Amino acid sequence: MTTATSTALGVFPFGTSGYRNNTEAGFSPEVVRHITQSIATVLIEDMHASGQALPVLVGGDTRDKTKMALPIVVETLLAHGLDVYEVDGEVPTPVLAFAAAHFSRLCGTATGCAGAILLTASHNPWLYGGYNMLTPQGAVVPASLSSRFEAAQAAPKTITLNREGLGLQEPPKLRRIQPYNAYFRHLQQLGFSAERLAKHPVTVLYDAMFATGRYYFTKLLDDLKVPHTALHLEPQSPADLEGHEPEPSPKYLGAMSQQLQALAAHSATPPLALGLANDGDADRFGIMDEQGRFVPPNDVLALVLYWALKHRPWPQGQAPAGGVLIRSQATTHALDAMAASAGLSVQATPVGFKYVAEAFEHAEHEGTYVCLGGEGSGGLSIGGHLPEKDGLLANLIVLDLVAQEGKPLSTLLAEIKAAWPCTFVSEEWRIETDAKDELMAVGQALYAQGGCLRGLEVDVKATHAAAEALKAQFGTADGVKLVLEEGSWVLLRPSGTEPFIRLYVEVQAPTPQEAAAKATQLRAYWQAVLHSHGIGADKIMVKG
Repeated sequence: MTTATSTALGVFPFGTSGYRNNTEAGFSPEVVRHITQSIATVLIEDMHASGQALPVLVGGDTRDKTKMALPIVVETLLAHGLDVYEVDGEVPTPVLAFAAAHFSRLCGTATGCAGAILLTASHNPWLYGGYNMLTPQGAVVPASLSSRFEAAQAAPKTITLNREGLGLQEPPKLRRIQPYNAYFRHLQQLGFSAERLAKHPVTVLYDAMFATGRYYFTKLLDDLKVPHTALHLEPQSPADLEGHEPEPSPKYLGAMSQQLQALAAHSATPPLALGLANDGDADRFGIMDEQGRFVPPNDVLALVLYWALKHRPWPQGQAPAGGVLIRSQATTHALDAMAASAGLSVQATPVGFKYVAEAFEHAEHEGTYVCLGGEGSGGLSIGGHLPEKDGLLANLIVLDLVAQEGKPLSTLLAEIKAAWPCTFVSEEWRIETDAKDELMAVGQALYAQGGCLRGLEVDVKATHAAAEALKAQFGTADGVKLVLEEGSWVLLRPSGTEPFIRLYVEVQAPTPQEAAAKATQLRAYWQAVLHSHGIGADKIMVKG
């Protein structure tokens, strides 16, 4: 049955990671119901077209807005005639993705699910609410599907599943599941074990950030018999959350850094110690070395690629032939150099893990082994796992790497970088400004005509080839990326909804001194551009 809905709240758009909002009006019970109804409409239309009814999986993080929204989501889906499986308690995004991808085995059904509704604002501040959906394969829904959700929001209607016509005799039901044990068994099948991690015991500090990793990752460590100290498990009061956002960055990992520094200060030699953290929904990671120093995500990706090439356990003893490295275009090209030395091909994607996931699924469908899929914002996965970023897995891989090598993480990273054919220096600038269009025009002029950025020439041919490749496969060039001489590059990406723009810069040079000089040149160029548009240093946040 289909009926028109008399009132419309408007469209709440799904970006690269779904819809997020921190206001009462932007994430209210009415908005949650409105978005859920649009998703139900699209899913039911597809079920009627295919002749197969499928249940919907539901789960979310530890936020108050998630706890408010989950009952509304469940109630709305049931009212539309859909069966619902709700994860019991909070759940990390990668575990929910795993449950979607392995639904029939996990839940003992003859068929899979229609996908998983995911309620999380990820690493955003605690006041945010977030709404997203995962495909039956465990990936973030592509734009082709999320655009249908938005269209259904713009012209809302109520469709009830024709259960009898699809062979369902009972009314819609709510069932609850707990996917931890199945997820843990899957990690064991990937080769993680207590025996491997005991090869060289590592002292682990884990910052749960009051988020979904507080149960899941600590239990993984317990089950793998890894001694650990956990921080920030349960907030004692709302005040504990103030100034402690669920973002695994140096700004919010000070307590863990101090404890690691203290441990190092009392050790005669650099200890085998690690700081591990996850964001609000545990799809992203934060890593600190034995000295309490934050390891940038680009460097973590290099560590994980090294592990995948040297230490990943394979049932047959060696990795499948060939293979591909998948990375976003804002991610360091140092990975490309490592991939080339190992005979891997490289696939670049737009920024946003849903694009990495798209390439990931395509490669695995074609029978190509995915050595690593990742992006420099702190997300990764590996072949044979999920087409979704998994911060729990990332933490385990880095832990396993240190346990296999028996070397402090800083030593390992230095050895990996020493093997690179040149020095790479990467930075990301977050620039607060209302002059996004004007800054993008600077990039577009350089894209079209070339030019010199304080001695670094734009390689117009390579720049155009990279953009055209992205457009051909993904339908977008995703900002303006300028390929410079000798492999250096710059990427400008404006926010679609907020007054800021991101500038990614990476230089390559034969020596650290030359790389530092090139980085200084590029900084000076962009500082001058920003100054000419009235943007001061107080509006710029730089991450290395």
